Amino acid sequence: MYRRHPLMTLSTLDREKASKEVLINMSKPIRKSALKSIPIGTSEQLIRVRVKALEIPPIKDGIVIGRDAAIGGEAMARTLRLMTNEKFERFTIAKDEIVQDVILRTSVVRKLGKERVLKFIIDRIKPVMTETELLMLDIDVELVIEDAI
Repeated sequence: MYRRHPLMTLSTLDREKASKEVLINMSKPIRKSALKSIPIGTSEQLIRVRVKALEIPPIKDGIVIGRDAAIGGEAMARTLRLMTNEKFERFTIAKDEIVQDVILRTSVVRKLGKERVLKFIIDRIKPVMTETELLMLDIDVELVIEDAI
């Protein structure tokens, strides 16, 4: 029911407790009411993990990369080229204090146009982001085509 996890440690702030054994409940999830019944002074640790499949590519339709983000536009573009056969286009935003790069799926750029989609991102997305963020874009494009026969 319980087993010791070799990589799990207690808080580094409390070094005395760091030598105690850490247990992970590997059976059923524990309800909040069950947490009240754990006696004070036990060294049991509970962990909740949410698992979901990795999506390839890791972005849907685009990503807006902040000026001080953890990964730059060139590195992200290279990663996408290695991970998928789908085509993405990279646009560098010059002289902007928040947005450095925008990477968009080629099909989205073809449907909306480069200037139009970049203007939307600068006008609507940029005001809600900081320079350290990477914002994923999930763009729904609906085209209505009419023709007289």
